[in-house]
Amino acid sequence: MKISKKTIYKNFKSKDEIIHTYFTSYIESDKNSVMEALAGNQTIPEKIHSIVYSSHCYKLPIPLLKETRQFYSDEWENIQALRKFKVKALQKLLKDGVQDGIFKSDIHFGVLSKMLEKISGMFTDYNFLLENRLKFHEAIDEALKIIFKGIVKNDSFTKK
Repeated sequence: MKISKKTIYKNFKSKDEIIHTYFTSYIESDKNSVMEALAGNQTIPEKIHSIVYSSHCYKLPIPLLKETRQFYSDEWENIQALRKFKVKALQKLLKDGVQDGIFKSDIHFGVLSKMLEKISGMFTDYNFLLENRLKFHEAIDEALKIIFKGIVKNDSFTKK
């Protein structure tokens, strides 16, 4: 698609306005996906998966996230606010899952919440993804697998 700068700047005053509009659309789309997942008829684990994947229509390339963090602090703060919104939604689903008997009741929610918060940052860490040769969706799948299935092979793990 060929669009001249003149055509673009008829609709936008500056490059910063283009970037702000893009991120505003991205964040609103992602929030709507979270709200749809919460309101849907899926199981709690399926809702958690949907929220973590956030099927928004604007898939952000990892290099763009790196540049955003470095050069557009306001937009980066909005992305971080979105991440916190998603973590709160996940925390509510996990608590609902405990009440419904889906998840273990002896989970320490402070620890799990901190893990979710840190893990959600991992998905936007360009260096982490490159170092581990993971794509965005692969990192999500691996993190959810560890959270839901754990790391112990059998019942040989005991508290000491």
